[in-house]
Amino acid sequence: MLLLISLLNHFLLSKNGGFMGKTTLKVALCGTVTSVVFGLSFLFTKNALDFVNVFDFLAIRFTVSFVSMMAIMFFLKVRVTRKPYYKLLPLAIFQPVLYFIFETLGLVHTSSSQAGIIVSTLPIFTLIASRIFLRERIKPAQVIFMVLSLLGALMIIGINLSDSGILGDMYLLFAVFSAVGYSLLSKKLSAQFNPFEITFFMMFCAMIFFNAAGLIDNGIDYGIMLNPQVLAAALYLGVLSSAVNFILLNYMLSKVSPIVSSIFGNLTTVVSVAAGALIRGEALFWYHICGMVFIIAGVMGINWISSRKAKD
Repeated sequence: MLLLISLLNHFLLSKNGGFMGKTTLKVALCGTVTSVVFGLSFLFTKNALDFVNVFDFLAIRFTVSFVSMMAIMFFLKVRVTRKPYYKLLPLAIFQPVLYFIFETLGLVHTSSSQAGIIVSTLPIFTLIASRIFLRERIKPAQVIFMVLSLLGALMIIGINLSDSGILGDMYLLFAVFSAVGYSLLSKKLSAQFNPFEITFFMMFCAMIFFNAAGLIDNGIDYGIMLNPQVLAAALYLGVLSSAVNFILLNYMLSKVSPIVSSIFGNLTTVVSVAAGALIRGEALFWYHICGMVFIIAGVMGINWISSRKAKD
């Protein structure tokens, strides 16, 4: 934990130039780290759900994440100043509240590898939303690659016709829509709030909401954390995948457009599929591979066009 805090201090709060002072490199490193951590998060969530129900686990996860966030801010001497934090409430509703409800429910009904494939459509829906809400221009070639990725997602969902499987896929698509809303709002609000303030408010709202939901549901069995699988998942997801990752993600969204930040989701997909197959022994079928190829090809195509447009 202290090592993570030291790295965050040097990485994000460093005022000098040099290796860690280059914004482009910081964004690239943030994207890579968050993608790998998020890619493994499906595996840890799936493992925990073998022993605990959805709302109990989310309550435990975000209690750990909020405590971790307070520790990070204390050791880095980051102060929460007086600001209109109510403006962050819609962002916190999209993510983490709605996103993690849908993602966790989705993982109850589908595999961690398939979850990673569905979530890889995030750049496509981010592009569409950016056109609608941010008035960003979309080239005809981008539309072609967008359709290619959507065909990949439909291939996975359409062939996976079991009631349980398609329900899980639909939950995960709603999670993607929630993440799009979060990305657009975080970019807009980054002019007024720094990444630590945004992440602190997100973790606080999630802790309150999921603990309240768990208590209303059937009460929360915090003793389940004595289970090694649940404890490992709570620590990994609470500290790394929630507190640390969202600091990095909010930093990245303050520097680049939501479209650029979402492109790193390709790596998340590869990590989640590999982890699911190698560690949990999840089956991969031909339509998973074909769908993933379509999705990644589409996203890479959009990324290539976006990079060319930025140079023009």
